[in-house]
Order: sequence, then structure tokens, then C-alpha cells
Amino acid sequence: MLSQKDSLENQKSFFENYIQQKGWELAGIYADEGITGTSTAKRTQLQLLMQDAEQGKFDVVLVKSLSRLARDTVDSITLVRKLKSYGVVLITVDDNYNSFEDVNEMRLQMYSLFAQQESESASVRVKFGIAEKSRNGVFHGTPPYGYDKVKGKLVPNQQHAETVRLIYRLYLHEGWGWQKIANYLTDKKIPSPRMLIGAKNAGTMWHETAVKIILQNRHYTGDLVQGRSSVDRDNKLFHQEKGYKLRHQIDESKWFVVENTHFPIISREEFTAVQEKIAFKSRAMFCGRGKKSLFARLAYCAHCGKGMNYKNDREGYVCATYQKRGKKGCPSHFIRHDELKESVLADLRQLSVNALDRDSLVEKALKKANEKSSHALTELKAIQKKTQKLQQEQLELVRAMTRKMIDDDTFQMSNTALKDEQQALKARGAVLEAVLNQGEANERIMQQFRKEVRRFAELQFDDEEAIREVLQRLIERIEIELDGGIVIHYNFGNPLSAGA
Repeated sequence: MLSQKDSLENQKSFFENYIQQKGWELAGIYADEGITGTSTAKRTQLQLLMQDAEQGKFDVVLVKSLSRLARDTVDSITLVRKLKSYGVVLITVDDNYNSFEDVNEMRLQMYSLFAQQESESASVRVKFGIAEKSRNGVFHGTPPYGYDKVKGKLVPNQQHAETVRLIYRLYLHEGWGWQKIANYLTDKKIPSPRMLIGAKNAGTMWHETAVKIILQNRHYTGDLVQGRSSVDRDNKLFHQEKGYKLRHQIDESKWFVVENTHFPIISREEFTAVQEKIAFKSRAMFCGRGKKSLFARLAYCAHCGKGMNYKNDREGYVCATYQKRGKKGCPSHFIRHDELKESVLADLRQLSVNALDRDSLVEKALKKANEKSSHALTELKAIQKKTQKLQQEQLELVRAMTRKMIDDDTFQMSNTALKDEQQALKARGAVLEAVLNQGEANERIMQQFRKEVRRFAELQFDDEEAIREVLQRLIERIEIELDGGIVIHYNFGNPLSAGA
């Protein structure tokens, strides 16, 4: 097994000389070039080595260091144990490790732990560096369609920037859908995003997902938006099996956003209008118009949970389960359209008054929440600093053990204490993260709620289309009770009635 740090030819020469000095015979060289050692999933040469070892094609595996074999503790131990079961000895040059001599695997565990922690520390350093560059307005990664990356900055590509403007114009002003736009771009043989980045089997074919991504990418307003997802460092099993780390979407409040870092392709007003249209259309995917569809996909039976269907002949809504299966499925209950509409609008009017009258109370609640978040953030930073210090102490402990400065018992006792303290800090950090997330979520909820109900207060109630849009924005579902009573569940949780 060869290292990735030195050139392949130099490494081959080194191992050939080493083997010649030992008087051994070279059976073969296995090298996974450019592939990380943190997972074995995509390391075809390592997998071939293990197959050949099982077939008895050699007696010794020689690697430069144990970290070249694997950088995960579990992988290292598993691989060495398999080699031992095949009667194959592992020898490392830099570590002076010999699996035949390491009977109780103590040295194997120490070297494996050291290699894994070095890898994880390097990953943390890289992540920190990327985050700092993001805060300073430096773009990293593949540039969005319509931009080129020049010295860490996004610069509009004149040809493809026009395509971006065309997509926004067709969607916002011409009323075209994603698929219709994609078909149009394909027919015009305009290069697709996949084609520009050289993706395998890419061509001029556009897909609606590509159009959707462009329409939702804030970079086109001139703002740098990064850190929208992160890898799951705790799910090591997924990493081992797939060869890449599981990613999670990060809450928008945690993104790295730096405004006005590059020339915009789309105005902020256009971008905002497109986002509002997308949000409305996603909520308003129902058939028909007028009274029949005003509460479609909003009104549900409180008894069975199914939707309430509008009946033309009765001018009202009946439970879908009852309509399909009769009383055996759900008790019969009915509500007139006008009655439901007036009840919902009355509730919204009251919320509108509350939102306008209680601004000072909301501000007090936000101030209190911000103070709590500030204390949590200060403590979280201290925990992160302490965690880094403990990780360094753990590395020093491993070094002391490898240099025979401490005995096995001392190492085990100290290492256990460090792990316990790290676990306690991690648990406390999770609590503080939850406090911060909740505080930010509450503030967004309150501000958005006030915005929406104020918009409602300005509506003309004879405008059915405007009412439909407000209902889709504000309300998640309306439950119709057996006695005709209604319970409204708002998208924003009605924070004004929760003591705000």
C-alpha cells in the first residue's frame, strides 16, 4: 500500500529497495491514488489486496504507516484482524509496527486512534478555513450557472447570464412553468448546467430541477450565500458503507451570507417576487376556481383526518371518508361554504387586530429571547474552545504512550476521563444549539406572522383570488368538528396567542 503524499514512482522505488534489503520477493503493488483513507467503500485496490490476501498470494503486507491503510479506528482494526485470519502479517515502516508481534492489539488501537484524530483535526481545520473565507466574501466550490469564478469571486458570464435572465423573465412575467422553460431551453440548444461543468453524459437537455435551482439561488442578487449544508460527522457507518459523508440541510439562519459581494444578474425585487410566486404555487396545487376550491387541501375532517370535499348541490363540504364509505367509515357531518368562509375570515380579522395592537409586547418577547440566545452563544463558544483543548490533550496522551512515557493503565484511565468530559461537553453543546435555533426560529415566526396578518388587514374581502392566496400563506389546515365547529392550524403557530 502506497502513500499519497509522495510521488508514486518515488514510493515504488522506496518499497522495492526496502524489500530487497529484507531479502523478500515483491508479489505486487496496490495503490488507491487520490482516494481518502477515511473510508474503504471506494478503495478498489485495497479491496483487491484483501481478496488476494484471502487467496494466499502473499505473506506480508508492507505499508508506509498505519494511516495509509485506513484513517478510521474501526476500519484499521478490522482490516488487520482479517489479514491475521488469512495468515498475513502487516508491517509499517514509519510506525515500526508488526501485527505478528502485537498480540493484544494495544499498539494497533493507539496508532489507529492517532490516525483517526489527525484526520478529524485536519477536517476541522479545513472546515474552519472555508467558513472564514465565506465570511470574508470568498466563494468556494462550483460557481452557479451564469457565473465564472475568478480569484474566489463570482463574475457574470455574459452568455449564460442572459440565459438566467431569460429563465426569470419567462417564469415571472410570462407565467411559464419549470418544465416548459426547460423544454424551451433544450429546443434552443442552450448549454445546460451539467454540460458546462463537464458532467458525465451531459448534453443540452435541460431538466425542470435545474430551472428550479436557478430560480431559487440567491447568488443571482449579488449576495454570497454559502454553508447551506454540512456533513454528519457522527454517522460514520454511512460514510464507511457509501464512501462519502451524509449531508444535512442547515437552517437558513445559520448560512454564511455576505451581501453585495459580486455583480448581480437579477434584481432583489425580481428574486423576491419569484420566491413568493413559487411559495404560492406550491401551496395552491389544487383544481378548479371559486367557492369549490377556496378551502381545497385546507379543510379536513377532525374525526378521521381526511379532506372535506365540496358538494355543488349542497354548497358546502362533506367528509371524504363519509362520502366514500358512509357511516361505517366516518360519522356524517357537513359545513356550508359561506359559514366556513365567514368563520375563518373572522378569526383572521381578530388576529390582524391583535398583531397591530400588540407590537410592543412582541418586541419585549423578542428582546428577552435575544438575551437568552446571547448567553447561550457565549457558553457555546467556551465549550467549543474547551473541546479543542481536550482533543489536543488526547493527542498528547497518545504520543506519550507511543514514546513509552506512560504505561498502559495510565493511558486507559486518562483516555477514558478525557472521553467522558468530551461527551458531557457535547451533550451540553447540543442543548445550547437547540436554544439558539429556537430563539432564531421564534423571531422569524413572529416577524413573518405579523407581516402576513398585516397584509390580510389591507385586503378587499370581495376579492376571492386574494383571499385564496392569504389562506394558503397563513393556514396549514382547518379541522371541521362533528358539530360543525372549526379549529384553525396556522403555518406560523399563532405566536401572538402564546404569550408573546
